[in-house]
Amino acid sequence: MLRKITEFRFLTLLNKISELASGCVNSHVRLFTMLANGNVAGFNKTLPSGLRDVIKTPKGLEVKIFYLECLAQASYLVSHKQTAFVIDPRRDVDAYILEAQNEGLNIKGVLETHVHADFVSGHVELSKRTGATIYFGPGSSDRLKFPHHEVKDGEILEFSDTYSIQALHTPGHTMESVVWTVVDRSDGGKPIQAFTGDTLFIGSCGRPDLIGTVGYSAKEMSERMYYSLKNKICILPDDVEVFPAHGAGSPCGKNLSTDLYSTIGREKATNPALQYDNVGKFVEFLTEGQPTAPPYFAHDVQTNMEGADILAEEAAKVPELSPDEIKVKLSMKSVIVVDTRSAPEYAAGHIPGTANIPLGAEGGAELRIEDGNFAMWVGTVITKDFEIYLINEQERNLEAIQRLGRIGYKASGILSGGIKAWNNKLSCYKRLKLNSKEEGLQQLLSSGHKLLDVRTAIEYASNSAKVAMNVPLANLDEYVDKLERDTPYICFCASGYRSTIATSLLNRLGYKAQDIHGGFAAVSVFNPELTTSGEICPTMKKVIEKLQN
Repeated sequence: MLRKITEFRFLTLLNKISELASGCVNSHVRLFTMLANGNVAGFNKTLPSGLRDVIKTPKGLEVKIFYLECLAQASYLVSHKQTAFVIDPRRDVDAYILEAQNEGLNIKGVLETHVHADFVSGHVELSKRTGATIYFGPGSSDRLKFPHHEVKDGEILEFSDTYSIQALHTPGHTMESVVWTVVDRSDGGKPIQAFTGDTLFIGSCGRPDLIGTVGYSAKEMSERMYYSLKNKICILPDDVEVFPAHGAGSPCGKNLSTDLYSTIGREKATNPALQYDNVGKFVEFLTEGQPTAPPYFAHDVQTNMEGADILAEEAAKVPELSPDEIKVKLSMKSVIVVDTRSAPEYAAGHIPGTANIPLGAEGGAELRIEDGNFAMWVGTVITKDFEIYLINEQERNLEAIQRLGRIGYKASGILSGGIKAWNNKLSCYKRLKLNSKEEGLQQLLSSGHKLLDVRTAIEYASNSAKVAMNVPLANLDEYVDKLERDTPYICFCASGYRSTIATSLLNRLGYKAQDIHGGFAAVSVFNPELTTSGEICPTMKKVIEKLQN
């Protein structure tokens, strides 16, 4: 069924297609077919917006929370009396524009809390399409390559006859970081909301050691974070609502909460990062135990400083390739072909030499128990010097391109027709189901199989299989030379997402690997005697129950 598109978007894309077609006689670029199928125009609109909650005040101020679990990233549409600001927009910006159109809002400004490292922002596209001004914090102008306004510490932006927005400079996560506070002028200029970016999270604060801190040590940035929290954040009234840029699962901090918002008072009482009166102790706290920063972060910082291209135009340039063309690509060292189908589908039959990184639930707005962070893991295990070709379920081609685009990665091509078009031999492997009587983990270990725990070192230390070797997926390339070519390996993670990636990558490199359906959760529940705790973990039992349902 054709998707509805506006006349304006249709003509814009038609013109773009004509431009591309005039310079490309190669039949691989099947843009007209994609348009006829409704796969280009308005493709952002077909995915879940991620609108998770709406917060309203008695005076009519409204905060719409957009949250992508696949990136653990929050963005906001803040409005009052037909005027709106978008805070920390993701790259696919149609969700904000459509919401504003539906509500009759004028998007006046795009407020960035800092130059993001973990995703590509849509600030430039949003500005081009709405005329909104882009605002960044102090010291950012010398790095930014697009029109914007650099605010000063304490600068106030006009919002409505009742509210203003004030910038609080809070260096620590990055030097230009700001917290945007909504101020109620009708109540004596009282701050009522704080959009804290990566300065203050729910239950944590931003890490001090990312690419945005180049030229400063983690210790120096931690000290700045301490004073920003103490002198700018903690002095805000206790009832100020806190809206951060990230939640649980983000690599921009450690131990983030799953809660989407909080208050200053609650965070002062419960947030470990706000419990220190000694800067030295705080530095120790903040610099220890941070998750590994994915390699794509440096690329995203650079892209966000330059401004990303229009996502729909970028997607329209991706060609569809025949099976024979994909076969040629597979022989190239500079290429990696990613199959985005589910782990069970991939295990049952896949093209040899491909990697499996499942897209998961549609759009990535919400993750099921068997899902993972698609774009994050692509950017973690595949460096920018590789050309990426995709094998998708045919109806999800544009979604895969878009979700790669959220971290600034581009697909070099797509297998036309998906896996069904492949007319050569497929490989397969058996995913272990430990609740099956005929598949006992102990028997496999006795026959020479070895276990690889591909979770993080912290997860491994908390509880694992006694005989498992810890090979964190994020650092897999550092361990492959230590593995034996003739040994069959069984990979596991928490519930099965990371292990299917690890299994596919090992098989691609010529090792013998398979994984466990349900991951360590299955080991804990069905073979607790093999774990370091020796007991069934209640949390893991719940994971298995969800997977079985």
